[in-house]
Amino acid sequence: MLNFAPTEEQEEIRNLTRSVAVEQLRPRGRDSERSGDIPPELMRTLAQTGLTTPFPESLGGSGTIEAVTYTVIAEELGFGDGALAMNILGSLMGPLTVLLAGDEQQQHQYIPPFFAERTGGYELADIRATAHPEGDHYIVNGAKRDVIHGSASSPRVVLLRIEGTEGTEGSADLDGLCALMVPAQIDGVRIRTDAQKLGLIAAPSASYDFTNASVAASCMLGEPGNSGVVRAATLFNILRAGVACGMARGALEYAINYARDRIAFGRPIASYQGIAFMVAEMAMKLDAARLYTWRAATQWDGDVDLASLVRDAEAAQRQAIKLAKSATLDAVQIMGGAGFMQDHPAEMWVRNAAAME
Repeated sequence: MLNFAPTEEQEEIRNLTRSVAVEQLRPRGRDSERSGDIPPELMRTLAQTGLTTPFPESLGGSGTIEAVTYTVIAEELGFGDGALAMNILGSLMGPLTVLLAGDEQQQHQYIPPFFAERTGGYELADIRATAHPEGDHYIVNGAKRDVIHGSASSPRVVLLRIEGTEGTEGSADLDGLCALMVPAQIDGVRIRTDAQKLGLIAAPSASYDFTNASVAASCMLGEPGNSGVVRAATLFNILRAGVACGMARGALEYAINYARDRIAFGRPIASYQGIAFMVAEMAMKLDAARLYTWRAATQWDGDVDLASLVRDAEAAQRQAIKLAKSATLDAVQIMGGAGFMQDHPAEMWVRNAAAME
């Protein structure tokens, strides 16, 4: 039977991340939404803790990536602020893809820059942008949307599939997946900054349109279909699920504290069954989503076959985001009219959770 109890080291990491989330992320959530990005000093603080450098020490990182440990980190960051959590984790996924799928030379060349990229519906079967081999280049066509840090970062890691390997509906052809490093200056690429977003405003993003863009074959990370590409994509799904669980937990605790302090008809509203039942259901669903997420993270750290890993990581992400949406809405319901006011973070959390989908 799987044991999800954190090790002593993981518990220390959780406590450190929670203190950063509560003391640094949550107080900056509203201001970061107004500015549309994370404060540079906060990124420096996180880098100093070692929480955002999951790379071997030989590459300047704090150690080898472990999905379970970083899922714990993702949940605590999401507990602080979901948009800032996605900003932070989004910046990691480009170099992590290079680490998992690239060769040694590519790792030393590309890991320092930051970039992260969305795969459409966050399921591998939804990747539709293609790469067609042509001599010593690949011709790229298709679109990518909601690319975190997409406007400014370079180089760029883009998940694609080799043309003709689309697979069947709802089932990804893992052998055809690949990752390309796209240069900063290249013809055939149109970049549009995402504006007037519903949520996750503090995680700036952009959309990409590729039209016969020619990329050198040397920019391919490893070989098409290598397991590192799939593991990078599934890790992002697992970490997003962790963030969503943290967002749900934050909404749950905030709503509970509000319900204990809000007096109606002479007693706290938390004592009324309508509120108590809603809170109990939120807590039950949170435990279920968290366990599913930890199971996927444990599989990522273990030796499970890729098809099973993809299935469970994507399922965990779907359930966690579904929970985050319902939990944040329930928090607003519990708070009544106050839940819609910017004096409280609940209305922002609802928008952030909706934007995760």
